[in-house]
Amino acid sequence: MNSNGNSNKVDASHVLADAACVEKPTGERWFRRVPPSSAAVRLFCFPYAGGSARMFREWHDWCGPEVEVVAIELPGRGFHSRSPLIDSMSIMIERLLPALDSLLDKPFALFGHSMGALISFELSRALRASGRKAPLHLFASGMRAPHLWSGYQIHTLPDRQFVEALRKLNGTPAEILEDNSLLEMFIPILRADLRLSETYRYTLAPRLPHPITVFSGLSDITSSPEQLQEWQRHTRSGCALRLLEGDHFFIQQHAHLVAASIMKSLGRVSLPAAFEPIPIPENSLTTTREAEPVFSSAD
Repeated sequence: MNSNGNSNKVDASHVLADAACVEKPTGERWFRRVPPSSAAVRLFCFPYAGGSARMFREWHDWCGPEVEVVAIELPGRGFHSRSPLIDSMSIMIERLLPALDSLLDKPFALFGHSMGALISFELSRALRASGRKAPLHLFASGMRAPHLWSGYQIHTLPDRQFVEALRKLNGTPAEILEDNSLLEMFIPILRADLRLSETYRYTLAPRLPHPITVFSGLSDITSSPEQLQEWQRHTRSGCALRLLEGDHFFIQQHAHLVAASIMKSLGRVSLPAAFEPIPIPENSLTTTREAEPVFSSAD
């Protein structure tokens, strides 16, 4: 991760597993889904920097059959491994819009963690600006409000310093940092993803009409409660903050709880009252952090 709140934690299997798979048609390379689906709602899921669609492989079971999970495979990894990396937010959104058109025939929501949260936010704005259908809900995880930029940059560092910066940030598995062959594959992906998120600049636009739910780890040092609450500035509807145990990578341990909370927000399941998100009052600057209740995803 970096101080701009972007995760660069990666799993070698996420990128390598599908590199040798059968080539998919160009439009389909963007997606991992389990068709056919009778679900009434689609959930588009965007990974963190260095991640791939495989991080959502269990979400298909957790959310189905009520919600169809469409995991986004960004260029340069998985089925999209032969496509050039994208290191610009504007280009990413420009490529995503036409790719998504065929899947906007059902109500849908957007989820993204860290870099993925920024992409989801900008995609929400682009869908509206282009006259396309708008999402029901935006779920932003592990990311401060998009208008808050730290100015921190590591994507421009020479390789040795870049690897050391990754090591200090404690976001990349040691097996990757210590394996030159893996590093040779991952450094370009991480540089491109970090460049996309670190060079992102928010521009003024009307507030979004749909609700926003923000997820964060209780020990995530990349975003303060005040920075998380600033998401309320970007919606005319409700904004809620959901805090779980863990740091910036809480998504690794609590993905099933995040998925369950999303399902509840979309009206697809009923969860205990203790699992309710924390509403963010308009112009509020404080909130209460709650400990995560202990129960299984099946409850």
